Amino acid sequence: MSTTKNLRLAKFLKGLLDFLLGAIVFACSALILWIALSPLVLSNSWGLGTVAVPIAIGRENDSQIGVSFASLPEDVRFEVSIIEAEGMLRLETSNFSMILIANAAKVIGGIGLAYVFYLLRRIVKTIVEGNPFSAENSRHIRQLGYAVLLVGILWQAVHYFAAAEILRRLPDINPTLYPGPTFDPALILVSLLVLLLSHVWSYGLELERDRELTI
Repeated sequence: MSTTKNLRLAKFLKGLLDFLLGAIVFACSALILWIALSPLVLSNSWGLGTVAVPIAIGRENDSQIGVSFASLPEDVRFEVSIIEAEGMLRLETSNFSMILIANAAKVIGGIGLAYVFYLLRRIVKTIVEGNPFSAENSRHIRQLGYAVLLVGILWQAVHYFAAAEILRRLPDINPTLYPGPTFDPALILVSLLVLLLSHVWSYGLELERDRELTI
């Protein structure tokens, strides 16, 4: 009974990963097409392109956004301190280079994310086929651990540099905006856990081979 449930869950996960992988590939293809067609759209004044990059405020003790209250009790004082709040800066522009920079960062990050989902799909596929404990699967899990770390760093790096370049072209911003996002230490933890799982997987395979040779 439990085996049947696990197989159903594996099939559901495989279907979900197929959908997510297809959605990412479609989104990246659409972005590449939009980048290619942007000069034509902008030159004919059909509309403006959207630029969206991650930004942060509140770094390096900069002056913060003002906050005021209509009235406060006499025994209440307030102080506003925004510490590394992050968000998205969205602009409507006809500048092709800005559109290219922002969307190219999304395409690079999307390709990396697609690779992570591709590895996950291959691992789940072996479970559906009834052969999860294989040397090939152990290699895929190890690759997944490295991919999570590298893709996470790549994703943040390309978006950081894209945001930095966009902000460089926008002088006199108040309050001061900084390129984001900040590095997420959880990426290291997740990648280490996946790499540990691949090591345990490989060790279990070695023990199984030794047991078969002993018998």
